[in-house]
Amino acid sequence: MLEQTQQLNRVAATTKDAILAFIKQRLADTENNGAFTADQLRFYVNNNVTGGVSPSSADRVLRMLRQQGLIDYCVLNRGKSLYRALPLGTTTTGKA
Repeated sequence: MLEQTQQLNRVAATTKDAILAFIKQRLADTENNGAFTADQLRFYVNNNVTGGVSPSSADRVLRMLRQQGLIDYCVLNRGKSLYRALPLGTTTTGKA
């Protein structure tokens, strides 16, 4: 478990800024009301981070940032991996 946490922290160090920028863009997106898919998130991260990242890394860091209270989002359709970015404080669970 400690190794998993260390690995997530290492990945977060390289992807956190890209994910925060992506969520900020989604919050400003009035046309889609903040909605995004996991594939859109992964595409953005892969194109805005130097070096490659595992496709699942963006998802895991997204959840970690939510648990840390840095971003908020809700799941619109888990089967379609569809989410909506929310202003901080909109939800109270703190878990994805």
